[in-house]
Amino acid sequence: MFKNLIKPRWIALTLILLFLIYLFIRLSNWQFDRYDQRIARNESTNSGLSMAPKKIDSTSQLSNLKQWEKIELTGNYLNDQSKLVRKQYLENSLGFWILTPLKIENGENVLVNRGWIPIGTSASTNQIIPPAPAGIVNLEGYLQPFNESIAQPKDLPLNQVNTIDFNYFGIEVASEFYVQLAKSSPMENQVAIIPLPELTNGPHLSYAIQWILFALLLPIGWYVLLKNESK
Repeated sequence: MFKNLIKPRWIALTLILLFLIYLFIRLSNWQFDRYDQRIARNESTNSGLSMAPKKIDSTSQLSNLKQWEKIELTGNYLNDQSKLVRKQYLENSLGFWILTPLKIENGENVLVNRGWIPIGTSASTNQIIPPAPAGIVNLEGYLQPFNESIAQPKDLPLNQVNTIDFNYFGIEVASEFYVQLAKSSPMENQVAIIPLPELTNGPHLSYAIQWILFALLLPIGWYVLLKNESK
């Protein structure tokens, strides 16, 4: 039976088999890595969410915190600096996130993601931004890191951006984190609060096991073909 292995066709088939086994094992390891990363991220998120809110009086305090920690801020919104983050979904509906700086009591500015609004007639036209509550506002929110800076298209509608970046504002804002709003007093009624993420481990473990099974089945199929050709 094994004398067929010296035939060019079987040499090529065996090499392809070995390559596919190697590829499937690599894919399995990749899925295991993603599974481990998801678990670590969920643990970090749960750790931040479980902490008591911290009262922030200065942006220098933010450097000692981490993502998903809850903070308390008091200040005035700067409505004239508001911007919209494009292509954001809420329950399968397309819309925008509203970013508005909050001037806290010491005069420093912290960027707040106030929540989600649906698109108007078109995402490519100017959108009316609901104003934030006037006067003193007390809020709680979750710390989030900024996106990496990218070049913005020059043809975007007024006050619209594609990512959350402190460099897009005409005033100085804290660069360590922005705040994803959880609640405020007074509360807004035209903006939907962004829900917390679902902390699941995802399908990565099952995908990793599937790739291992595929790698195990390949030699079996190769052997069956080789045995049938020898009959």
